[in-house]
Amino acid sequence: MKKVLFLVLAFLSLSIVSFSQEKPKKTLKATYYHSKFNGRKTATGAVYSDHLKTAASNTYKLGTKLLVTNKKNGKSVEVVVNDRMAPNLNGRVDLSKSAFQQISGLGHGIIPVEVEVLTNNSRPDVM
Repeated sequence: MKKVLFLVLAFLSLSIVSFSQEKPKKTLKATYYHSKFNGRKTATGAVYSDHLKTAASNTYKLGTKLLVTNKKNGKSVEVVVNDRMAPNLNGRVDLSKSAFQQISGLGHGIIPVEVEVLTNNSRPDVM
C-alpha cells in the first residue's frame, strides 16, 4: 500500500513540474519586411500590411502566435505567422514594419530575438 501511495505521489509531483515549466524559447535573428510588399498576398492568402503585427517564418506553422523579444532591450511584440520565407533564411523571422518598430529602431536592420510560441493555431486565417 505504501509503495502504491508513493508511486501516485511521485507521478503527481512530476506532472505538476512538467506543467509548470516554461514554454521553450528559441533565439533567432529578426528583420522586417520592405514596404514594397504592402498589398501583396502572403502564404495564407492575407494581404500584407506594414501596420499589422505579423511575421514570416519557416520555423513555425502558419497561424502560430509568437512573442518576439529583442534580446538587447527586452521589448516584446506579439505577432501571427502568416507568411513563409526563402528556404535559405532558416533561423530568422521577418516581422512587419510596425512589429519591428515596437521592439527596435528600423536602423538596426537585423537584431537578435528570443521567440516564444503563445498559441499554435492551425487556422492561418485567424489574426
